[in-house]
Amino acid sequence: MEPIRILHVIENFSLNNGVNSVVMNYYNHIDRSRFIFDFIVHEPVPEENIERFRKNGSRVYIMPQLRVKNLVAYIIKLARFFIIHKEYRIIHGHLPNAAFLYLGIARLFRIPVRIVHSHNEISADTFLKKVRNNILNLLIPLAANQYAACSRNSAKYLFGKRGESAFLLNNAIDTGKFSYSHDTRIRIRKELNISEEQLVIGHVGRFCPQKNHAFIIDVFFEVCSILPDSRLILIGDGELFTAIERKVNSLDLSNKVVLVGVSDRVNEYLQAMDIFILPSLFEGFPVSAVEAQMSGLVCYLSDNINPQVSFSDKTYFLNIKEPASAWAQKIIHCNNARERRTVYDPGFDIKVQAKRLEDYYLHLYHY
Repeated sequence: MEPIRILHVIENFSLNNGVNSVVMNYYNHIDRSRFIFDFIVHEPVPEENIERFRKNGSRVYIMPQLRVKNLVAYIIKLARFFIIHKEYRIIHGHLPNAAFLYLGIARLFRIPVRIVHSHNEISADTFLKKVRNNILNLLIPLAANQYAACSRNSAKYLFGKRGESAFLLNNAIDTGKFSYSHDTRIRIRKELNISEEQLVIGHVGRFCPQKNHAFIIDVFFEVCSILPDSRLILIGDGELFTAIERKVNSLDLSNKVVLVGVSDRVNEYLQAMDIFILPSLFEGFPVSAVEAQMSGLVCYLSDNINPQVSFSDKTYFLNIKEPASAWAQKIIHCNNARERRTVYDPGFDIKVQAKRLEDYYLHLYHY
C-alpha cells in the first residue's frame, strides 16, 4: 500500500518559528512507510532544502506570499494546483488567518478532509491585527471541517464551541535530543568562554513584541547589578533584533550577552544554561518551554502562558506586570539552578505523540 500523503500548509521553513518547529518535529518522526508530509509554503525555498525533502519522498510547492496584492495570483495558482493534484484527501493548515482562503479553495475542489490547526491563544499583539484576525477567524467554519489545537485553550480561542471536539496534539519534542548532558554543558560553556561558576540565563524565541525581549534585558540588567559575572544567551532572530542589540549596548551589557541568532543547536545551548526565561505577552503552547524543562532547567515563565505547559517541579509562573527587579530577585535567589537532571513526560515525547497523530490521520483518511 502506498503511503498516505498529507498536505501541510505553512508560511516557510524558517527555524525561527515555533509553529515550524512543531511541524518539523512531527515530520521527522512520522512513520514514512505509512505517511508522507508534503508542503505548501509561501516564501522561496533554497533548492538544496527542497532536495532534502525530496530524498524523504516529500514534495514542496511554493505559492505566492499571502498578501492582498497577491490575492488573485494566489487563488489562480492554488486552483491550478488542485486541478493537477487530485491525490490529496487530507490538507492540514497551520495558518488560521488565511485558512478560509486555502481551505476554501480546497473545499471547492472537493478535498474531503480540511484541518485547521490552532497554535495560539490570542490573535495578535496589536489592536488592528486583532480586529483583522478575529474577522478572518470567523470565516474558518466555511472552509474547514476538522479542528486541531496544541491545547484546550488554543482550541477554545480559535474555534469557540467547535473547539470542544478538536483533536489536541501536544507540541512534543525529541526527548533524547534534549536530555541533559554534562559533557555538552562543559563544551558549550568553553566555546562561549563561560566558566562553570557563572550564572547563565537563556531564552529561545523570535525577536518580536510577543516574546518581550526588552523586558528580558531589563531583568538581566537587574541580575548583573547583584551578580556581575552573569551571562545571558539569546537564541533567535526577528524584526526587533537590531533594537534589542542597541538596548544591550546602551546598558553596557554587550560583553555579557551572547546573541546567537537562528541556530540548529538549540539543544546544545540549553545544556549550557542554568535558568530559562520566557516573559511572553501571549503564547499558545511554547515548544521552547518544553525543551527547556526536558533539559532540566529552572524555568521562569510569564503568567500569560498556559500552565498546562508545566511538567517540571522547577517551573515557575511569574506575574508579567511585576517589575524586572522582582523577576531578577527570583532568579538571584533560586537555590536549585545548578541541579540538573532530565525531566520526562510522555505527553511531550514526539515518538508517543507522533503515533497519536498517525492514528488521527488514518481515521480521517477513511472519513
